Amino acid sequence: MTGRSKKIGITTTVPLEPFLAADVIPVDLNNVFVSGSGANEKVEEAQVRGFPRNICTWIKGIYTASREVDGVVGVVRGDCSNTESLLSTLEREGKSVHPFSYPFVRERELLEEEISNLCSYLGTTIEKSGEMAPEVRRLRDMALELDEIAWKEGGIHARDVHLALVSTSDMNSDPDGWERDVRALIDGPRDPSLSTGGPRLGFIGVPPIISDLFPKLEGLGASVVFFEVQRQFAMPERTGDWVRDYLEYTYPYDIGRRVKDIREQSEKRRVDGIIHYVQSFCHRQIDDIIFRKELGLPVLTLEGNLPGPLDERSLIRLEAFLDVLEGGP
Repeated sequence: MTGRSKKIGITTTVPLEPFLAADVIPVDLNNVFVSGSGANEKVEEAQVRGFPRNICTWIKGIYTASREVDGVVGVVRGDCSNTESLLSTLEREGKSVHPFSYPFVRERELLEEEISNLCSYLGTTIEKSGEMAPEVRRLRDMALELDEIAWKEGGIHARDVHLALVSTSDMNSDPDGWERDVRALIDGPRDPSLSTGGPRLGFIGVPPIISDLFPKLEGLGASVVFFEVQRQFAMPERTGDWVRDYLEYTYPYDIGRRVKDIREQSEKRRVDGIIHYVQSFCHRQIDDIIFRKELGLPVLTLEGNLPGPLDERSLIRLEAFLDVLEGGP
């Protein structure tokens, strides 16, 4: 399966280097689903085709969005517990699929085997993929640079930082265009209207399905200075070894490493409180128990289900949380 005309969907961050080595276009199906028009219609279509209403909305959106690609690489361990069934469904419908697992035991040999299998599916080798690593690292470093400027200096909208980081999964299927857009944010003017004196928030958990969450927080006078999972998509450890970068990527492995990263970054970035976003019907909601016990900061758990703007009840909860952080009654 080779050729730049091929578009292969991904269900979350997977090693990007093999896609570039194979000259295959990676397409993050989450972004196709939630950023395009008709997101709710995509969900409804999946339900008409038999997907239960009490299954994660992201899975249903990914299912419908997969029509726009030639094949799907799905992470069946280390992300969503429903992805294996999703791949089985797609395969029965004639779609080319490939399962990818972040190993439960975080060992290089196991991860290399998974990457090699991914390379074979795409039509390349792990050696050729390694040749693309410097370019992938350079692009990811741009997103991390934007993130650092934003939390240190302010003046950059949280939504722009969120999108730059989260899109390092596929570079918006257009690395050159992605680079121009991020460079414009890095070199562009700062917005003096953005508050730097209000509560400094950390955002943890999966990227939100709520379309206007970050603008609403800024409108309430808060600054989002830490994006946990989005930042991890950019492989922030910079080990100098591209395979090891994916071993240091915290999200697919044990939660203890996530807690350590969140605590370290929260202290470094002077975070006042944490918003833990959880998706309805997702097994990762259980993580909230650990985060509340071990982070040592005020935590507001915010749950989303369908794509769309923030609802009034959640807005009231955010207002009350920020009031507490500011020392209100």
